[in-house]
Amino acid sequence: MRALLLLFCTLYSSVFAQNLTINEMMSKNDETIFDGDNESSDWIEIYNASNQPINLLDFGLSDEQENLFKWVFPDVSILANSTILIFASGKNYISNSELHTNFKISAQGEELYLTNPEGILIDILLAHPLLEDESYGRLPNGSDNIVVLDQSSPGNSNNSTNQLEVSKAAGFYQEEFQLAIKSFLGDTIYYSLDGSPPTQNAILYHDSLLIYNRSSEPNYFCEIPSSPNQSLINNKAWESPNTLIDKATILRCRSYKNGIPSSKIYTHTYFVDENMFSKYEFPVISLVTDQGNFFDEDTGIYVPGIHFDENSPEWTGNYCNTGREWERPIHIEFFEQTGALAFAQDAGVRIHGGKTRIVAQKSLKFYARKEYGTKEFNYKLLPKKENEKYKRFILRTSMGSWGDESIIKDVLTQEITKDLNFETQSYQPIILFINGEYWGIQTLRDRIDEHYIEYEHNLNADSIDLIGGNYNLVFSGSNQHYLNLLNYIEDYDLSIQEHYDYVLTQIDIDSYLEYQIAEMYFANYDWPENNMKLWRPQTDDGKWRWIFYDLDAGLRDYEYNMFNHCTQNDPNITWPNSPRSTFLFRNLLKNSIFKMKFSKRYSSLLNSTFSTSSTISESYNLKNLYKTEIEDHVSRWHYPSSVNSWEKDIEDKIVYFLENRPCSVQNHIRQFINPTNFDFDCNTYNQTNRLKIAPNPNDGRFILFNDTEEVIRGNIIVSSINGELTDLKNFIYFERYESKEFDLSYLPTGIYLLRYKSSVHTESLKFVVIK
Repeated sequence: MRALLLLFCTLYSSVFAQNLTINEMMSKNDETIFDGDNESSDWIEIYNASNQPINLLDFGLSDEQENLFKWVFPDVSILANSTILIFASGKNYISNSELHTNFKISAQGEELYLTNPEGILIDILLAHPLLEDESYGRLPNGSDNIVVLDQSSPGNSNNSTNQLEVSKAAGFYQEEFQLAIKSFLGDTIYYSLDGSPPTQNAILYHDSLLIYNRSSEPNYFCEIPSSPNQSLINNKAWESPNTLIDKATILRCRSYKNGIPSSKIYTHTYFVDENMFSKYEFPVISLVTDQGNFFDEDTGIYVPGIHFDENSPEWTGNYCNTGREWERPIHIEFFEQTGALAFAQDAGVRIHGGKTRIVAQKSLKFYARKEYGTKEFNYKLLPKKENEKYKRFILRTSMGSWGDESIIKDVLTQEITKDLNFETQSYQPIILFINGEYWGIQTLRDRIDEHYIEYEHNLNADSIDLIGGNYNLVFSGSNQHYLNLLNYIEDYDLSIQEHYDYVLTQIDIDSYLEYQIAEMYFANYDWPENNMKLWRPQTDDGKWRWIFYDLDAGLRDYEYNMFNHCTQNDPNITWPNSPRSTFLFRNLLKNSIFKMKFSKRYSSLLNSTFSTSSTISESYNLKNLYKTEIEDHVSRWHYPSSVNSWEKDIEDKIVYFLENRPCSVQNHIRQFINPTNFDFDCNTYNQTNRLKIAPNPNDGRFILFNDTEEVIRGNIIVSSINGELTDLKNFIYFERYESKEFDLSYLPTGIYLLRYKSSVHTESLKFVVIK
């Protein structure tokens, strides 16, 4: 009798089996739901759209088309218009009515199959890659509309939250278009175009809206002063842009039902310009937020606001406030140079930096948190690094330089030293838009914290010590290990080899040597009391290593003696080189072996990493990279003051420093350490006959050839044999063994003198023009 009843129920259920669908799945469950073992197993949800319960005995569930009965349902029923949850855990058991399959779902996504007992395939859910805690399913329940769901609902109806769909993806467009918004559950849609969260007081959506090029419209957000007046911070203060700036349309939309929000807020940025796909040479980041989060007098983080005090202008203002209470919600979209949307998500943002908080264009620090939706930025933000997951990152202002307008200084020093034995920051120039308005060039950088060490060295962020050069600054872990080391050095003379050897068990001496040399070579004035971080793994043999960052105060005075700077021991000086910050270097210099290693490594780096050929070449590479976008940036910020002044500062300050620094360093080392064998001679940089002319004679058209392995640059002056100036070309740059064509065919027949003049070298060449 029982068998007959079971057969009847099975046949009855089969009649309604076509009403069964795989309604939702999650392949990267992290915190959404936990099974009976308190584990975050992946899961699958089945929905019964019929008005009768269905028994699932002997139905098959699988992730393999060739094996549709990979896992078979036990004797369980699914109620009418209801769901049942199955954990795809691989555990293959039933416990307290909790179902577990014998397979897991691939993190990259894979197809799922539901089959009735007769072997008829009832439903397929196609593969879809998902992020952590994202689910993929049907909205409404059981429908053919399958999407990544904004809110997962394991074991419950998907209809509890509405979703919206726009007819055009965010990104770049050459022509205007009509945009439609669809509500999956038919709820009422409201939208805004100014960055504000859409409420029922926003614009009611009826049909469609026109997306067009807004650049001819008046500037708005960029007209809000973001710094005190000019007299307080010279040329880095806010000024109104010179022209109408580029603009994008920022759409924010949300659905409501019975006066209550029924969907999340959707944010999309649209750029429209007939030249849009060739307009920017860098990726574009669009930040969208309610105006008050950035610009409100009370709560805005980007303005002087109510916290500004004219009696202390450099350290007051809303933008100087720190901590979680001054973090603001933001929506960020990252567009590749091609216009493709790389990622979009809600996040938190704060003002970043020290003294640059007061300048017009701020550095920004971004936080991925679960409360915003996603706990990581899942994208390869820095192309030169392999990491694809970031907890935090920085957009660094262009206004950080000390005493120049080059804007590339810190990036340049990082690029020059990127292969040395210490941690550096990678970079990616981007174009920033805030609430649809062009915000100029900023540089995306690593945020130096425990998460940075985690992905750089494949360590757990909770298992490191990270401290500042002022060793009382603890960023992660503890400073006790370093304090113990300092106490040891205080008690034991490092000129004695056994004490020096002990220090070598506590610090990575090769990392320290190259770090110290790099900071000294670039003459970083705002260091070591400031802008120094060091870290170690919390293991018995974990050694301290150093992190290289923020060289804005470097490359200023090529004659500046960093040996004096780094051995300062006056207790009355607290910045930039207090005795505590110079303590380690001063004591290491007591040891003769350390001094020998230091001078030997310095000479080696002067011949390689810090050779003028290498450093000047890198400076021109970066100049050419940023030059593509500098004109619009100058118009937006008035900083640099002009494209010419930007180029001139790179030439007259940075390149000039790099040309002259090696000889200066050589003199300092000989004066301070006086090594018996210093394998570097700066006179090699002053060799003659670098350039050759061919052909000679010529008709005024010729090739000038750099016949050396050195990168050289300078001005070229052409004059007649009696001294009359005929041509002048400034800032001519030659890579090693590079040729450049010159056309002076206007010159009459005669003998001419070509003089090449740089800050460290002058040479003259005669050539003959015959017509």
